[in-house]
Amino acid sequence: RQHEEAETEKRFQEAEEMEKKRLEEEKRQQEEAVAETKREDAEEAEKQFMEEEKQQGEEAEAEKKRQETEETEKLRLEKETQHQEEAVEETQRQEAEKAEKQRLEKKKRQHEEAETEKRFQEAEEMEKKRLEEEKRQQE
Repeated sequence: RQHEEAETEKRFQEAEEMEKKRLEEEKRQQEEAVAETKREDAEEAEKQFMEEEKQQGEEAEAEKKRQETEETEKLRLEKETQHQEEAVEETQRQEAEKAEKQRLEKKKRQHEEAETEKRFQEAEEMEKKRLEEEKRQQE
């Protein structure tokens, strides 16, 4: 009987030892699973962080390009406006020159007409005097 009790005790202790080992193995596997999950979570978080960084970089690049395009368009419009203003100024300058030329030509023409009229009157006066002299001599 003692031998049987000793055997039973021994089997009981072996069963306890196996259960203890099984529980330790289960705990170790759970800890590994937790560690694996934490590692995966950390990798996922790093991946998301990198994707967000990339997206922010792309958004910043797109914004930079948009601003550059806006600035280029602004400069183009300013240049176009400047060219238009210069064209208007040139047209006004040409019109002013044309008006001045016309004014000078009119003044010259009036002067020439006055000179012609003066010579015509002088010629008439001389013709009148000649006729009077001729008449006087005839008399």
